[in-house]
Amino acid sequence: MSSMEMYSASIDRQQNAAAEQARLRLDAALREWSGQRAALAADGLGRNPLRRVPRGWPEATATRVEVAAREACVIDEQGAQTEASRLLWSATGKLVGAAVSLAVPLGIVLALVVGS
Repeated sequence: MSSMEMYSASIDRQQNAAAEQARLRLDAALREWSGQRAALAADGLGRNPLRRVPRGWPEATATRVEVAAREACVIDEQGAQTEASRLLWSATGKLVGAAVSLAVPLGIVLALVVGS
């Protein structure tokens, strides 16, 4: 393995570890959101639900969840578009290859049938 490949593998491992940590933070933030939402609904109607959750909790928690979700993505939007384009061309190439590999035996069978 060349030094460039080792460096690239190291960077990939670091990015994946960071994404895993962000995913764990995202899970915790989503659990917090669900808990606070459940706390709001726990009291009967007519009571003050804000005594059970911190003031401003929806905005603060939503912001933390959004940041954690962004950090949990291993690739950015541009990388996702590049990967989608690469996969589209790969799929197109495989379909063309499948068509060619089907055409060859079909052509042989047709040649035998017409030639007889």
